[in-house]
Amino acid sequence: MAEATAAYKVIGTRPIRPDGADKVTGRAVYGGDMRLTGMLHGKVLRSPHAHARIKAINTAKAEALPGVKAVITVKDFPIAEDRMANLGEMAVNVKLLSNNVMAADKALYKGHPVAAVAATSAHIAEEALGLIEVEYEVLPPALHVLDAMKDTAPLLHESMTTTELGQKTEKHSNIASHLRFVLGDPAQGFRDADIVIEREFETATVHQGYIEPHNATALWNEDGHLYIWTSTQGAFVVQRQAAEILGMPVSQVSVTPCEIGGGFGGKISVYLEPVAAVLSRKAGRPVKIIMSRIEEFEATGPTPASHIKVKMGAKKDGSIVAAEASLMYEAGAFPGSPVGAGCMCIFSPYAIPNMQVDGYDVVVNKPKTAAYRAPGATNAAFASETVVDELAEKLGLDPLEIRRINGAKEGDRRVDGPTFPRIGYMETVHAALEHEHYATPLNGPNRGRGVASGFWFNVGFQSSVVINVNADGTVALVEGSTDIGGTRASIAMQAAETLGIPYEDVRPTVVGTDGIGFTDVTGGSRTTFATGYAAHEAALHVLRPRKERLARR
Repeated sequence: MAEATAAYKVIGTRPIRPDGADKVTGRAVYGGDMRLTGMLHGKVLRSPHAHARIKAINTAKAEALPGVKAVITVKDFPIAEDRMANLGEMAVNVKLLSNNVMAADKALYKGHPVAAVAATSAHIAEEALGLIEVEYEVLPPALHVLDAMKDTAPLLHESMTTTELGQKTEKHSNIASHLRFVLGDPAQGFRDADIVIEREFETATVHQGYIEPHNATALWNEDGHLYIWTSTQGAFVVQRQAAEILGMPVSQVSVTPCEIGGGFGGKISVYLEPVAAVLSRKAGRPVKIIMSRIEEFEATGPTPASHIKVKMGAKKDGSIVAAEASLMYEAGAFPGSPVGAGCMCIFSPYAIPNMQVDGYDVVVNKPKTAAYRAPGATNAAFASETVVDELAEKLGLDPLEIRRINGAKEGDRRVDGPTFPRIGYMETVHAALEHEHYATPLNGPNRGRGVASGFWFNVGFQSSVVINVNADGTVALVEGSTDIGGTRASIAMQAAETLGIPYEDVRPTVVGTDGIGFTDVTGGSRTTFATGYAAHEAALHVLRPRKERLARR
């Protein structure tokens, strides 16, 4: 490592983070800190039922309460089109995206928004919610993935049919899609195995638990332009989602990302932004909404619960010759669980000649799931790695040794198709095997040692960076990537390294959709790589004309 970093002057150092002082002194502006002249406070009425048809909503009493300036339901939103829209990290159905923000004919989970209020104070808005009368027809819910997959299960979406292996079918069910990946001949592989282990695993929904709750402030200006300030992992993703839901061109929506108090994948989808926008349009004033912690848990996306079956077969020498898995993931109330990523990742640490992986995206009466730190992969790794450990135990092998025997290398193919370039997995396993800590005796009854492997991928996507050189030779770096874990510093370090100047001479700033070119979401393990690469390229553009001028002297 010392040799690899010796050529660098900035990368590899530990500089002071540019946002550190503002955050520790309280000067940093988070979404909850937004204050606009004439600002109203918004609150959202949510369904108390996991599954219920909305028969009628009466808002007259709430509208008559002094201090209430606007009350909205789904009728105040444009009728969303039933079509897919590409939003960068994700492609979504616009109708379903809109219905998650405000329920249409049915409430599909406890916490599903059914109405919203804007008032001169949060207390008045809260009181007004209690005056809204909603008539529900309570329906039986499907709350577990296996129950929801049954033919007799209550249907969340009567019009939804299953997509089977890429083909649309006429079957109405809660299974939105079934995926399958096959490599080699799994049946023959299991016949050749000396030992076969088959297990089933359950994982529960887990919320990201970020410190700062979701929030949004919106101003629908008199000229028709919409301004949004929010806590998000991607300003442009919010811009696109809001524009699609509200039936607006993206050029009419400006999004400014505030400082973010954690996200971990949970602050990509919009929940409050379109609601605050419609309230602002109706009231003629800016509106701010902040979720309570209860709302966070009831109405925003956790990682999916899952039921996973894993079967693996190995020879006596420890080589794994066959593997099968079925991954059944809860998508929540709307399709779109990360089961595809789970299928991609479950066996990827290993070079197994015969594999089959099936994935099921299943809707249940729970909040729509969202990304959470390598979404889909963690459920899968828990299942597969447990079976690998059990194989090692049955065969009398060290758990790292069985991973050394079967580890994926450059040229090995994943079950979903791609062939690995150099990935460094074997080097990692060898380093762990040879480390002195791995040979340290375990003394005492409550001491143990475990190992596991996992796979995740880097996703590139698009990033924009602008570098301006000041008169004194320092640099202003403008980027569009929300800083969740220190990326202001890492991007500035890469720019400084390329320019050959001290890190302290680079001043990074994160701006909104009006201040930078399109930048995809901060997520997918992409920001330091993709936005850093953009900063490197921008720095090279800065250097090029200066070198040309010097060369002419």
